[in-house]
Amino acid sequence: MAREHDETLLVSVARSPGAVVVTVSGEVDADTAPSLDRSLGEVDADSGVVVLDMAAVTFFDSAGLASFLGLIHRGVEFHLVGSRQVVRTVSLAGIDRHVTLVDSVADALGPVSR
Repeated sequence: MAREHDETLLVSVARSPGAVVVTVSGEVDADTAPSLDRSLGEVDADSGVVVLDMAAVTFFDSAGLASFLGLIHRGVEFHLVGSRQVVRTVSLAGIDRHVTLVDSVADALGPVSR
């Protein structure tokens, strides 16, 4: 499991057969987004089911949206488990049309974990 740690952001990447779960907690802003980008750089369109677990994110701004757009532009389809802050920002920006919003990591991994 790869880990990226910033003073206000913690990102971990866990791989299993057919899936990648990127767990993020803390604040995603202009100062911490590069840490998130480095971790998301490990994910590609051939990674299988990709889940971004951002339920523990307490702040999320346009820098985080740019990170999501980077994945989308690379052809990575992903499921998003988001805190209220993340889901609201993603929805207001219209990015929710390009990702699958789910309630939990288990919901996203359903077919893979069986």
